[in-house]
Amino acid sequence: MAELDIARHLTQWGLRRFTDEDSYYAWQRQSLAGERLRLLQQAAEARRDGEDADQVFYDLAASPDILPVLYSQRYDYYDVVALAIADALAGAQCVLDVGCGVGILTTWYATRFPDVTFVGIDRSLKSIEVARQFAQSHQLENVSFHHCEIPQHDIPGTFDTIVCTQALFQSESDPGLPSRSWTTFERDRDARQQQNVEERTGIGPRLDSLLKVLEASGRFVLFEKAVHPGRRVLFQRALEARGCVPVAEPQLLTYSELGEPVEDGPLCVVRRGPASLGAKFREDVRQSLQQGLYSCQGARAEFVYARLPKDDVRSEEVKMNLVGQDGRCETGRTGGGLGYVRLVIPGTFSGLLVGMAEVQSLMIELVRHALQHGQEAIEARLTRIWPEQASESAEQAPLYENHFPVAEQVWQKLPVRVVLRQQTDEGADGRQRHIEYGRCAGNFHYLYWANTFDQRQIVIMDQARSALLETYYSEAIGER
Repeated sequence: MAELDIARHLTQWGLRRFTDEDSYYAWQRQSLAGERLRLLQQAAEARRDGEDADQVFYDLAASPDILPVLYSQRYDYYDVVALAIADALAGAQCVLDVGCGVGILTTWYATRFPDVTFVGIDRSLKSIEVARQFAQSHQLENVSFHHCEIPQHDIPGTFDTIVCTQALFQSESDPGLPSRSWTTFERDRDARQQQNVEERTGIGPRLDSLLKVLEASGRFVLFEKAVHPGRRVLFQRALEARGCVPVAEPQLLTYSELGEPVEDGPLCVVRRGPASLGAKFREDVRQSLQQGLYSCQGARAEFVYARLPKDDVRSEEVKMNLVGQDGRCETGRTGGGLGYVRLVIPGTFSGLLVGMAEVQSLMIELVRHALQHGQEAIEARLTRIWPEQASESAEQAPLYENHFPVAEQVWQKLPVRVVLRQQTDEGADGRQRHIEYGRCAGNFHYLYWANTFDQRQIVIMDQARSALLETYYSEAIGER
């Protein structure tokens, strides 16, 4: 029922769901005159210049012709976040929605909970005017909207629940707290550094302002762009320092943005109280075995497969339901402590998975699971394992590549690792960047990159193409 409610509500706002970029941008060009589209693009590009430019963007976004076009990009965001936050509003009586924008979510909450009082605040006066008009035209008497910028303005009233969705961080790109060094994901407990970054990002003053109007026993429902560990740890420590503890394990939410999956959040519900009464904030970096897998298909897969040294090779015929022919699945070990799984459906598909040898069983299970269904299911599942790739030359394809934190484990476990060149840079603020070029068993060469903002990257090539990695290394340290 709630799913139908939110879909109907988004339609009332003129929003449309798109599952791919091409159809969305075609509709965008049809819906907006060329000059209006250029104005919107200029305002979007200027947002990085600071809060004033950000407010100009949202004022423009509230225009009747632009609003449905712009916010349709986030249709699935509203769909997923609305339902998740609605679950956290059970028992609320008076709710403040911070950074409500034009009121898309606020007015849905008011519709969903007619016996609850809602107050929406935003720094964009144009957005507030649109929100008021929508509430009035739909006879929503339990919601009001106020122009208010925190912490500069006083917030009207007190509340037993405060909802804040992506409104606390001053910048969407600020990386937050750096780790202790490029060799670890852990952060020091440095009170002065924490305070400085809170002020730089704006979350400290904003949290202080909001907590003043939250009742002592009230709940704070937060959904910020804090997937990145540096932002997440900063945010969690800011809450802890103000006596806020999670009432349940914070949860990441996944939604689609024009067909691309987005992992966002986490969604946190906190309250004031001793840490022993609530769940614990975690500061570890989430790593999954599947993030350690490298996939390629088509010509790239064939090119990489031909260059992998192979050992312990096993091959078996696999039945392909409804495809009309059988395929072949091959598993094996290769150099650098890596293993692989290759799937070939003659004339139809060729895919290769490469990962650490100890997760080869996971690779095999992923492929087997994909082959247990009919043709449509197989195609969909194969696409999830082997997504479409950029149309770069197959000859440039590495034997293995990883941009996730798990790249550090791959680098650490490279057998017979020999460092040929390396450089570690450190800025005046203590930030570090390490770049390393070397070789390992299997006649492989590698390039490893790490910094104090949790970025890890490893690229492995065969010896015949090792000059490519050395060139990348030289460019990265500024030699070319």
